Amino acid sequence: MNLDLVAALLLVAVLTIVFWVLWGMVRGDVRGRGWQAVRVAGTLIAAVVFVGAASYWLMNSRGIQLLGDHVARVDTTRKVVALTFDDGPSSLYVNEILAELGRYGVRATFFVIGAQAKTDPDALRSLIGARQEIGNHSYDHRRLVFVSTRTVAHEVEAADQVIRAAGYTGSIAFRPPYGKKLLSAPYYLWRHGRTTVMWDVAPDSVAGIAGDPRALTRYVLDNVQPGSVIELHPWSSGGTATRDALPGIIAGLHARGYELVTVSQLLALR
Repeated sequence: MNLDLVAALLLVAVLTIVFWVLWGMVRGDVRGRGWQAVRVAGTLIAAVVFVGAASYWLMNSRGIQLLGDHVARVDTTRKVVALTFDDGPSSLYVNEILAELGRYGVRATFFVIGAQAKTDPDALRSLIGARQEIGNHSYDHRRLVFVSTRTVAHEVEAADQVIRAAGYTGSIAFRPPYGKKLLSAPYYLWRHGRTTVMWDVAPDSVAGIAGDPRALTRYVLDNVQPGSVIELHPWSSGGTATRDALPGIIAGLHARGYELVTVSQLLALR
């Protein structure tokens, strides 16, 4: 069932009735087919616009989810942050990234795309061999909004299978592609006891600084707080600045007294 669509249509229907009643209270019950048609069209358009705007806001919200457990940061006074990486993995860059993490003795959480990991299993096995935490970022990296729960199940479970087939035995956190979710994805995750992992610091998604390693580092250090979840995109040629910023980010956080932990370790502090 496409819960996103069903919920949106029901809300449109309810709001149309509400707006119809309000119109009548404010303007009075106008007689005549022409005015009645205007009233029907006006209330329906208002309901659709309202639901559309609310859906857009909700699907992009990092801090609000209608159903199930989710986290963008953990409320704690302990100076810990979770360093997370989205997309990939790729054998072209995995050694470079692992070298920097190993240099500082850091474990991070890698939210991998199932299809990419299946195409490049050596990269995934390298992450697992380095004792990094592996998360699920769906199989095809499609937006999980206005899709059926069956589609969500396929995206999550197919990626899980790839991760397990590579030899990973730890818990698998889930992060929706692009961070977008409405009701179908949260419902599936809730039914299966899984947490939606978002973020509160995402430097390489900020316009104007994505190509500047120093600016990326400065943004993280200026915006991080105890319990933060940092999201980075280091894969592909477009992630050069992020990879170059990684040493400065880690060193800067350590210098400020922060401990870098995995997502599962951070969630355990709640």
